[in-house]
Amino acid sequence: MPAKSLRVLILENQSFQRAIAVKILGQLGCRDVFEASGGSEAITLLERIGPVDVAICDVRMEGMDGLEFIHRAAESALIGGVIVSSGLHSEVRRAITQLVTRLGVRFLGDVGKPLHLDSMRQALDGVRVPPALSLPAPMSGALVNEADIRRGLSYKEFVAHYLPRCDLTNGEIRGVDVVAQWLHPEKGTLAESQFIPVVARCGLLDDMLVVLLEQGLELQRMVMSGGQVLRLSFALHLPQVGSRGLTRRIKSLMQFHRSVGQGIGFEMAFNGALEPSVMHLENLIRLRMLGCGLGLGEFGGHGGSFLRLSQLPFNEVRTSSQLMHELDSQPRNRAALRASLGMATSLGMNITVDGVENAEQHLLLMAMGCTLGQGRYFAPLLGRDELLKRLGNARGQG
Repeated sequence: MPAKSLRVLILENQSFQRAIAVKILGQLGCRDVFEASGGSEAITLLERIGPVDVAICDVRMEGMDGLEFIHRAAESALIGGVIVSSGLHSEVRRAITQLVTRLGVRFLGDVGKPLHLDSMRQALDGVRVPPALSLPAPMSGALVNEADIRRGLSYKEFVAHYLPRCDLTNGEIRGVDVVAQWLHPEKGTLAESQFIPVVARCGLLDDMLVVLLEQGLELQRMVMSGGQVLRLSFALHLPQVGSRGLTRRIKSLMQFHRSVGQGIGFEMAFNGALEPSVMHLENLIRLRMLGCGLGLGEFGGHGGSFLRLSQLPFNEVRTSSQLMHELDSQPRNRAALRASLGMATSLGMNITVDGVENAEQHLLLMAMGCTLGQGRYFAPLLGRDELLKRLGNARGQG
């Protein structure tokens, strides 16, 4: 994403350090730069001006420190990524990376102090938010509410977009994750992270999944008519399989679209304390009996553990993108990734490595024997027509 398109917040209690950061960001082409000297001031500012793509902050501050600010801002969907300017020990940085990731925000690195142009440029290069996801318009109050979401569902404002999973040997798209974007008539294009938490609280996850299934299955049928295969993967939350209703709706949709289950997968990530019940297990088995794949997401990260593989009928895994962070310099990350690849091979499971960001990582993964990857190095989030064009389908031109 071009630096000039980024909205950046600098949270630093020393005016001299803020001035340096502003100067460096200006040299990198950033135009929308905001400043705050404390955590509370930063939260108030963001509530007034709307979300930013990146927050650059010192985690060591009096009052509301950087950690509390990140936590509060992430829960309110006010920041997309975080750059720390504190010069942290590697283990502390690793822990902060985990904290930020669990909050649904991208950790872009620790640029230390004093700030330098090259380290800031490298950190900003990690921003992988598609242009359509940024929110340049200021907003006040709650972003969305239940009535707004129900109206959006009724007026078909939620549109499926596709994040490719690519063959590491030739870059060809082997499958896609299907995610929603909201073409809101007043707020512009909203990313999933800005409305899915409200969707979940309102009990509308099933309705959202059905919307994505309908659009995805229609696209899949179009691609298959051209002689190609496109596998679709949909996010599934554990509470959704707490009753038999959703699996019945999925079966009905598959029958209507004459879909074969082998071309559909559902991925689960465990971020809460809820444990699978007998009913959860029953419905997941039912999905497998329909021919659908069942994937464990964030493997190697929070909740994505070997225990989950033994509890539930998964047949594929996707590694946590955090394993790719500093892959070339962190022996622990490389060891965890090798263990994951070995486990998948021994169990006969497909495995996708998430978070591939550069050619060096690509080559390292191929040397490890990995065959399927995902990340900004291969492809960003694509709209329907963009995906069809990438697949070489002439129908995407019309």
